[in-house]
Amino acid sequence: MSGTRLSRRRFLTVVATTAVAGVASGQTKTFEFAGSVSGWQGRSPEAIADETNPTLRLVAGQKYVVSWENVDGEPHNFAIENENGEVLKETEIISEKGGVQTVEFTAKPGMATYFSQVNPETMRGKIVVRQPTTTATQTTNGTAGTTNGTAGTNGTTGTTETATETTTTGTGPSATTDETPATETTTGDTANDGGQPGVGLLAALGSLAGLAYLLRRRGD
Repeated sequence: MSGTRLSRRRFLTVVATTAVAGVASGQTKTFEFAGSVSGWQGRSPEAIADETNPTLRLVAGQKYVVSWENVDGEPHNFAIENENGEVLKETEIISEKGGVQTVEFTAKPGMATYFSQVNPETMRGKIVVRQPTTTATQTTNGTAGTTNGTAGTNGTTGTTETATETTTTGTGPSATTDETPATETTTGDTANDGGQPGVGLLAALGSLAGLAYLLRRRGD
């Protein structure tokens, strides 16, 4: 049988050292248990804390460490078997209360159960091994469609014509002549997006009205 037997005094030191090594390597994960006839009591990580015979969820190829403490002074050990009941890993039996064992192993497909060979009925939990997750990055090259549109703009395009109205007051040398310029603006066809007349068209209409007024005055 394989495994490491430790005194309770060294338990925290071993667990802390293992945890630090695991973080540094990014590969090793530690499970902690209290072992008694009634079952394996999870201590850490939090996912198994305070659970009896919790399921261990492992990743194939990952290294793991199990550290457990004998809390009832009865003989126990830690073993792993596959689906066919074949023992894949086992430690020596310890019966010293406060004694601690650690066992390191690599998760493999087929691992199904962890248990104590002394009390296999009550000290037994499941193991679930999954394959590592492969992250695939897919890059799709595409061109975002761009629609160019032209917003309707009010504008005025055309020509400006200036007409001059001449008004003569009186006769002889004292007669005075007033010239009043009138401006006519002819615009292009301009409209808003909504189909309403544009500002340029309105301006043209206003100019035409002014011209008509002047012409009426001349006719009078």
